[in-house]
Amino acid sequence: MHVLFLTFDYLTQPLGIASLSAVLTQAGHRCEVAALHDLRRQKVLLRDFMPDILCLSLITGQHPLFLKRTSEIKADHPHLIVLAGGPHPTFYPECIEEPCLDAVCRGEGDLALPAMINAIEQINRLPQQLPNWWIKKPDGSISRSDISPLIENLDTVPFPEHDIFDRACPGRVPVTTYVMTSRGCPYGCSYCFNHAYSELYQDKGTMCRRRSVGNVLEELILLKNRYPLQIIVFQDDTFNLDRKWLRDFAARYPREINLPFHCHLRADLLDGETAQLLDQTGCISVKLGLEAGSDYVRNSILKRGMSLEQFENACGLLHRHKIRFATENILGVPGTTLDDDLLTYTINRRVRSHHTFATLMQVYPRTGIAYYAVKQGLVKTPPTDFPSTFYHDSSIALPDKKKRGRLRALAAIGVSLQLPLPVMRILIRLPLRRLYEFLDRLWKGYCLRFRIYPYRQGCIGLIKETLQYLGASYY
Repeated sequence: MHVLFLTFDYLTQPLGIASLSAVLTQAGHRCEVAALHDLRRQKVLLRDFMPDILCLSLITGQHPLFLKRTSEIKADHPHLIVLAGGPHPTFYPECIEEPCLDAVCRGEGDLALPAMINAIEQINRLPQQLPNWWIKKPDGSISRSDISPLIENLDTVPFPEHDIFDRACPGRVPVTTYVMTSRGCPYGCSYCFNHAYSELYQDKGTMCRRRSVGNVLEELILLKNRYPLQIIVFQDDTFNLDRKWLRDFAARYPREINLPFHCHLRADLLDGETAQLLDQTGCISVKLGLEAGSDYVRNSILKRGMSLEQFENACGLLHRHKIRFATENILGVPGTTLDDDLLTYTINRRVRSHHTFATLMQVYPRTGIAYYAVKQGLVKTPPTDFPSTFYHDSSIALPDKKKRGRLRALAAIGVSLQLPLPVMRILIRLPLRRLYEFLDRLWKGYCLRFRIYPYRQGCIGLIKETLQYLGASYY
């Protein structure tokens, strides 16, 4: 069968779509992808590729944009069967009630999506019931199936199929690539989906799984032979979760791959040995989450389980080993004040992060922070209506909301310029949010391109990349 995926844009090429394309191709189906706003490619594919299935990977907040476009496509192509998966249907499967959706998948799709498309091919319609799927029947009723067990051995999963994006972006020659070496997270941060995901898969397999070092290196060798890569970006939630795996990786990666890489760390798991392993292996930059400067906010509300001392010690180790780091921070947490957010800014300034990601809290469906915000009377219940990005607005009723939005936009520049707290207090009073956000966007692009993911590039390529970045609707 012919399957068309819709993705948000071509800047953030999701590994999920590339992985699902790989398993579908392995099952004998053909796949293509088009960006949500690339109407020209959509039109060509709908006419010439003639898809049987339209697949959506929905993120809460972005989902209304996909649903609107899908409704338009289905109006012109009523034969299309529309399947949706991803975080939004997993935690809010009630979205199956949307008229344009025919079925939604909860949880991992590696086995569930091929099973669904194989079934459609065999009987020429949606099946009545299938594990992981909520399916809309002809009479409008919904069949709700349980979740299948997790895939235990990730080495059995095919490598992501990058061809699908190469065809969508002809002439593109990537010098960076994204790789996942693991799935699952053992931590229960209230703002994240992992604790809800663990509940969803309770007694259905091991939540935290990791590919073997050999399997990861095999994929990297293929990618290195295919593209002129300059940097690898590992997208694991916590790259330093398993010290033994990291030791084995450090023993082989420099010899077999020898490319600089970026990864995500937990500060409380970073010690001298881990920092040394990362340094000698070729790690040039990392992300690590502070989330909130206040111990109470970080641990009692956000459930991070991490002390400020552990975070600052980790930053010191990274500076010592000359590994650049970006911090992740959440402003506007329910039940907090502007002073809490200013404390978060102060901590980032003190540790001298090389880039400061600051976002506004969003209370996504069935997360712990969503229940907390409802209990505090700060959001409607159930919380399902969100801004499309966590940079510009928040659905939470907060004191000093405008000032906190301005602080979010100024945080990265302020930290880099080491602007004192009194200066920041003055700046966030000024009604210059649009200017601050424009400057933030420029500064973020500069920091990511030259500090966090640095690579060599000609002037023409840099200009093209900059225009594409500035033209993207989400950053």
